[in-house]
Amino acid sequence: MHRELMATRLLEQSRLLSQQAHYALQRGDLQEADRLLVQALRTCPNDVEARARYARVLWQCGKREEALQQLQMALSTAPQNPDLHVQMAEFLVELGRLNQAERHAQSAIAVAPKSSTAWLIQGRIALMRNRPDEALAAFYRALGVRPDDRDALHWIAQAYRAKGDWEQVLAVQQRILQGYSPGDEPPEQLAALGEAYRMLGRYADAAATYLQAAQRAGESNPYLALAAECYAQAGNEAEAQRLMAQIQPQQSPRAVAPQPLSQGEMTRMAGQEMLRR
Repeated sequence: MHRELMATRLLEQSRLLSQQAHYALQRGDLQEADRLLVQALRTCPNDVEARARYARVLWQCGKREEALQQLQMALSTAPQNPDLHVQMAEFLVELGRLNQAERHAQSAIAVAPKSSTAWLIQGRIALMRNRPDEALAAFYRALGVRPDDRDALHWIAQAYRAKGDWEQVLAVQQRILQGYSPGDEPPEQLAALGEAYRMLGRYADAAATYLQAAQRAGESNPYLALAAECYAQAGNEAEAQRLMAQIQPQQSPRAVAPQPLSQGEMTRMAGQEMLRR
């Protein structure tokens, strides 16, 4: 009885240290998080939560193999923990070890068939293997667990993009943006919507959407260049030239009077701006 009580107290102490490490991570203090988690694991080596968190800190510090070792130790203690299998799968996906990653994703699904994160990583693996239909099936399973989950919707859009189904990409991107308050839409999401409009030949809509992205972005030139290209495609050369004039002086500070650009030059500059991102 005394031994069990002591083990419980040690686990509570470890969990407290692990929670403090979590707050340190939120502040971006990896060194403090590392110190607290090492202390937590010395207090209670069987604390699976602390070991998984420590593995993530090691991963963020670039210590990949050490992170995998810590996570494997956690799995040895709790082999039926779906979150550990998902975390291991995510690490292995980043390393390109897809076969190993898939085994862990399937283990997570077997234990927790309603785990949205398990279905998401399973879908990502399928997408990396160029199996967009299989990926979509997994992503929609995740969405069924957590309707309107932005991560799931993001990956669904990526899968449709891989299939070249731009009508579906457009519909999903519109659904994603509906989840934000007006004015809070991230520029990256607006740009993804603009891309869908552009691929569908809806150039005026694409240009307007890229302009919205430019208004919200810290670096607006890539979006302005894309908007200009789309206005040119839509036949609005005057607006295209006006937007490109905003970009040219920054690229050529000695130029006194920028000359009108051809549509081909606009396309080239748009590509260059996106590469600078």
